[in-house]
Amino acid sequence: MRRRFQSLLFAAALLPLAGLSSMAASAETLLKIGVAQLSAGGLPVLVADQKGFFAEEGLKYERLDFKGGGPVAQALASGSIDLCICAADHAVHLQDRGLGGKVLVALAEQHSYALIGKADSTAKSIADLKGEKIGITTAGSLTDTTVRYAIRKAGLDPDKDFVLLSVGRAGAQKAALQAGAIAGGMFSTPDIQIVMAEKGAYRIIEDFRKLPYPAQDLIATDTWLKAHPEDARKVARAVVKALRLIQQDKTVLYPAIKSLFPEMKDDAMVAQLADDLAAGYLSKNGVMSPESFNFLMAMMTIAEPKLKPMPYADIVALSYLPK
Repeated sequence: MRRRFQSLLFAAALLPLAGLSSMAASAETLLKIGVAQLSAGGLPVLVADQKGFFAEEGLKYERLDFKGGGPVAQALASGSIDLCICAADHAVHLQDRGLGGKVLVALAEQHSYALIGKADSTAKSIADLKGEKIGITTAGSLTDTTVRYAIRKAGLDPDKDFVLLSVGRAGAQKAALQAGAIAGGMFSTPDIQIVMAEKGAYRIIEDFRKLPYPAQDLIATDTWLKAHPEDARKVARAVVKALRLIQQDKTVLYPAIKSLFPEMKDDAMVAQLADDLAAGYLSKNGVMSPESFNFLMAMMTIAEPKLKPMPYADIVALSYLPK
């Protein structure tokens, strides 16, 4: 009887603790983060989650995958998602439309795409594909902007001299190439490495990866930032902490790479990708560099002649970043 009474007292003592645990769990803020493309630029967000940095801030997130930048930007503008991992182009487009897009955290400081054709293609540049069909992810995406920029730089017209097809992501691009539906398709890191590992099957026609370009960023709207300023600071702290950790120890990328890209089973390829990403592709501190921003505006205004250039301060939300 006494033992049973002690057990009841012990159980009663645990009740407040259980209540506190339940309250802590329910206090976590759920963020809906849309992803334009499963690319390497999203890895710092995954590292922040895996290392518990989001949990430390009382945050958790749900990743929603979209078929390119156009659809994810629409979801962001409508408020159906809180943030997107997408190119800074979309922050510019949202600003241009009066919807107030902002880069909350810079994730990548270099372009992430290459134009790839089949191995038997004789094209040495995008100009050699004049009259052909080129695969992009979606209209209004980074792939769309990049292809239009490259075509105009070659002195050609993207709407008259080419057919740009919204094909989707890497798997669909590869299938379209194999079927002969397109002469070239846009692939992102690490899909480039995965496809090019098929020896003798594909070749790179134009490689954009060394361009200084904010190809992947964590983007929000002014409306969301004004309504959730503390959540914005929390997510910025968590992701910047992950970016800095990656610079100190690139091996933290290994489990994130294997989780996001399960098809990368070769440990040597995973290690090489981590080396490449930590060596200049990923942002070191979450701040978009003026160099990449200036190239962004140059590319976008060439690709879209009607677009008016915007100042850095209109696009980058520095005040939410940790000091």
